[in-house]
Amino acid sequence: MAGAKIGLDIGSTAVRAAELRFGGDVPTLVRAAQVPLPAGAVEAGEIRDPKAVSTALKELWARGGFRSKQVMMGAGNQRVVVREIALPFVPEKELRETLGFQVQEFIPIPVDEAVLDYDTLGEFEHDGRQMVRILLVAAHREMVNQVVQATEDAKLQMVGLDLNPFALVRAVGAIDAALEDETEGEEAVVDIGAHVTNICAHDRGVTRFVRILPSGGRDITVAIARSLGISEEDAELLKRGEHVEGGPSVEEVHALAMTRAQTFVDETRSSLQFYTAQTPGTRIGRILLSGGGSKLDGLLELFQDRLPAPVERGHALRRVKSELTMSDEALAEAEPVLTVAIGLALPGRRS
Repeated sequence: MAGAKIGLDIGSTAVRAAELRFGGDVPTLVRAAQVPLPAGAVEAGEIRDPKAVSTALKELWARGGFRSKQVMMGAGNQRVVVREIALPFVPEKELRETLGFQVQEFIPIPVDEAVLDYDTLGEFEHDGRQMVRILLVAAHREMVNQVVQATEDAKLQMVGLDLNPFALVRAVGAIDAALEDETEGEEAVVDIGAHVTNICAHDRGVTRFVRILPSGGRDITVAIARSLGISEEDAELLKRGEHVEGGPSVEEVHALAMTRAQTFVDETRSSLQFYTAQTPGTRIGRILLSGGGSKLDGLLELFQDRLPAPVERGHALRRVKSELTMSDEALAEAEPVLTVAIGLALPGRRS
């Protein structure tokens, strides 16, 4: 389809894709689908079983009816490092050619084992020397190769690899003052998955800080299972408010979930406090939540109670128009888990 792009999100528990059509005033979401992954196929955001993932991708394309095999992929796990650094100024071409030699001291990955990219944030002068500030992204090459392999095995063509936190900003962030109410300070988007939580602070679409936490909704499920001596499958159902024969009360499960969630919320707060402490004069003016884990009953209110900035839900469907044949209720349920896929398909800054 001319003027269409597909974003593909490989999560820890499912693969998801969103197809956007362009040409009108706003992009239109014309197709979207999700297919669950077998346990262990993806762990903490890293592909462990490329064959299982490629099988799920084939099913995803059959189920979703997507019109193209070309996809924009995302990555977001502990094998990706994002740093804001300052380097002596050199012309753009020279910077790209010498990047590996200049950044080794800033990343815990040998440069010959990493895929490097960057975005220029601005120039400044220090002690009479011209400097350039960049946002550096370094990903383990092995991790990237696993993504490529799974995609190619599913007969898909990866036309680009982006960082999931950047896609989140495009999907729900206040990237244009004309589109969003003015926010005092920077904005943080927090996407809570099953195993991984992506945090991205940005200033009108320009990313300033990224942290990827190896925790998410599954940690709450495991805490419930261990506390009650039940299976993780039953704990997940109870966490969602579903009935389990002979199971504990909803109130008991909710109390356990909120106890574990407090630790998770405090980890998020500490990450944002670290960023503002390292960047004098910076403050977070608003926090947006997305991701499947954000749907936990009471979690939004817990964030609102324990974080110093206003906390709201992020809404990717405010940035696009939906033509999906789903009820409003089903669409609202799907929106948080489609955020990354939608953001990957959207144009704009990739960092």
